[in-house]
Amino acid sequence: MTSPVYCDERGEPVELGEELGAGGEGSVFAIRDRPQLCAKIYRPEKAAARAQKVQAMLAGRPSWLVCRALAWPVTTLHTRDGAFAGFVMPAQRGAIELFQLIVPDERMQVAGWLTQRDLCAVAARLARIVAGVHRTGHCIGDLKPQNILIRPTSGRVTLIDTDSFQIHDPRVGMTHRSQVVTPEYTAPELLGRDPAHVDRTQASDGFALAVLIHQLLLGGAHPFEGELVSSRGGASVERIPGRIRRGMCPRVPGVAGIRPAGGALPFELLPEELRALLVRCFGPGHARPSERPSAAEWARALERACRAMVRCPERHVHTFAAGLARCPWCERRARTGIDLFVAGQGWQRGIAGVAGESSPEALRLRWLRRHVRGRLVAGAVTPAERAWLEKTGAALGFGRARVGQVVAETAAGARWAGLGRRVALGAVPVLAIAGASAWLATAAPAASPVAAAPVQVPAVVRGEASATIGNTRGGGVFLRAAPSRASERQRLAPGTTVRVTGRTQAADGLDWSEVEVPGHTGWVATKYLIGP
Repeated sequence: MTSPVYCDERGEPVELGEELGAGGEGSVFAIRDRPQLCAKIYRPEKAAARAQKVQAMLAGRPSWLVCRALAWPVTTLHTRDGAFAGFVMPAQRGAIELFQLIVPDERMQVAGWLTQRDLCAVAARLARIVAGVHRTGHCIGDLKPQNILIRPTSGRVTLIDTDSFQIHDPRVGMTHRSQVVTPEYTAPELLGRDPAHVDRTQASDGFALAVLIHQLLLGGAHPFEGELVSSRGGASVERIPGRIRRGMCPRVPGVAGIRPAGGALPFELLPEELRALLVRCFGPGHARPSERPSAAEWARALERACRAMVRCPERHVHTFAAGLARCPWCERRARTGIDLFVAGQGWQRGIAGVAGESSPEALRLRWLRRHVRGRLVAGAVTPAERAWLEKTGAALGFGRARVGQVVAETAAGARWAGLGRRVALGAVPVLAIAGASAWLATAAPAASPVAAAPVQVPAVVRGEASATIGNTRGGGVFLRAAPSRASERQRLAPGTTVRVTGRTQAADGLDWSEVEVPGHTGWVATKYLIGP
């Protein structure tokens, strides 16, 4: 069966490939021999009603810089008899929905190397894009996580479903309304109204943007989530839209009838400026939309918050607002038993998402072991993190018993590695791996009140060894979050002792070795490793 062929606005043929997705108005297809583009084809009964709006979008295209972040129409498509059928737009490959970063469990499975600073940067980019759309005179209308795509490795943000935007056509003075609503992200003045008969505003987009920022920076929680402390509102406030309609946001001082949920991240985790903007939006801005922060104001505040964040001295993946007395992520782990930002997850950069059951078992096991290693502290995982690992194992196709076995094996290996770090290694090299040496250790352990006799340590396997950072002209080297010159880094002074895990990788023209130092796992250029 041959694929249907359409023509673009210049009459050039466009041959469709496989179907990529379908919705209520039509379907999205790949375009043969043009992988950077895709096509949206409307259902026949919907096409005629969309033709004028798509033409207005082509005439009112945002600036080039903003358009790069939008799945905006490139050209129209027509049937052989000239009837409007759809449009061509940029394809979005290798991206995930924003929802997968908002929900901590999802983020840790597909992009576990991201820090709070990275999430703040994503929020700032999103706000900049929304501000760019507003400068063109359009509104987004249905701003929600499903319509926002992220490339985790680059942080690039793209808005899709752009033909649902509210488009202003200055040529004829006409506004093509957005006819889709998602109640959890809809401003109170629009709830309960027919979207086909009401104009969206920059302020209504600003409400949805503030909800998304709250979710990104506070563990996925919706700002109107909380525990009801009175019967005010009855059944109408059991769900989020009812609370939005009544302004029942527990983050706003003085709001009665609701309080933050017991497990919610504290509002004080955010910088004071961001807290003030959220209160403005959901407090005074509830009844007076003009009081809400604009997207441009959000972008500037988020960029300042990114620059002001500091790094935890104990765990380099913990970043938080300056001014806090101690690391909130370390505190949360101590209190709840689970870490929302885990070290050693940079390996996920090489995959597009969580492996399914179709992947080879050996590969899925390797990924599961890496997840376990990222959760190990002092050779063990907490009960809460074990539950998270069981959920991850299920996504990888492993049952609870198999996950428990992998946890036990990996923990035992970590404790053995810890023993290797506590002994004084002898100077008998037995194996050279990737520029470092594995050693047969027979010397006595370092001074300890419980170990008086020498400890015999067998030869280290799989290339595991201790090594020392060489004296690179006194400057030391960088421990990097991933094998790349561009990844996050912290300096290791010459003479620092590290444990080489045996994992190596080539990237950016260098050979890299994974190493461990107390409290951190990362990568260093192999050429800087020498024997102990």
